[in-house]
Amino acid sequence: MDCLCLSGARKVMESVTRKRWRDNLARGGRCTTTARYCRGEGVTRREGIRGLGLGWAYFALAEPAQAKLKIPRRKPSGSYEERKRRIEEAQRRREEKEDEEVEDMENVVTLPSGVQFRDIVPSSRPGEALPSSVCDICFVVYRLAPGAYFKYSSGGTPIYMFSQGYGNEGKDDVGSTFTFTLGDINSVPLAVANAMVGMREGGTRRVLVPPYLGWDTGRDLDLVPDTFGGRRRLENHRGEPLLVDVELVKVRKAGRDTRAEASKEDLDQTYSLPAQEPFQLPRPPTPL
Repeated sequence: MDCLCLSGARKVMESVTRKRWRDNLARGGRCTTTARYCRGEGVTRREGIRGLGLGWAYFALAEPAQAKLKIPRRKPSGSYEERKRRIEEAQRRREEKEDEEVEDMENVVTLPSGVQFRDIVPSSRPGEALPSSVCDICFVVYRLAPGAYFKYSSGGTPIYMFSQGYGNEGKDDVGSTFTFTLGDINSVPLAVANAMVGMREGGTRRVLVPPYLGWDTGRDLDLVPDTFGGRRRLENHRGEPLLVDVELVKVRKAGRDTRAEASKEDLDQTYSLPAQEPFQLPRPPTPL
């Protein structure tokens, strides 16, 4: 590698004259790094480094205007009329959403036990679910998203937990049903059992399941996830209010060819819930 000498400093230090180089050579100037003459030009390493520094300083300060940060000006968002139109459009959408929420709340049915549900897909087909009926259902269980405070029918975006019959989570179970006897204390959550009474085949209901009428009662229910992910999600959120969409695929009477009827004790425990106020979701937080 060439030593640091005049050949490197000459391009950036024009203030050093050739006479000074010759004088330095005549005095026996030597390269301090290699102990040899620097290509016969006699400039020492220290002078070369100083020249390089002066050269870099010259180039850095020669055009200071180019070093300034240029911040582009933000273009105007539009004329006054255009901004006003956007504000009115946003206000209209907010009012439409509030009207939809009020309409959804009007369709919510509240039972004396406080259980709430609403029909997503009404049905008038024959076949009504009654206590001790054998029911085939497809279902999807959701948990409420953060921000779902006072409305469960939309409540933000429900977050999927587990299901059966819809091919979710990559399962090959489209059309597969969960079969149970309505009123069996260990079959489905109590809130679902109470909300399903009166459903007809082909209908779908969304049920708000409070923790004390769901999977957090200390009983082992038959309606549980069949995947590892679903079991883990249920274990983490069993103490929260959940949503269950129930689709009644088929209903028939209990008998010898199907399932046994629910016991009188189970029916009493399922449909003799004490009267109470509907489960209240937390209100939205206030800024203060």
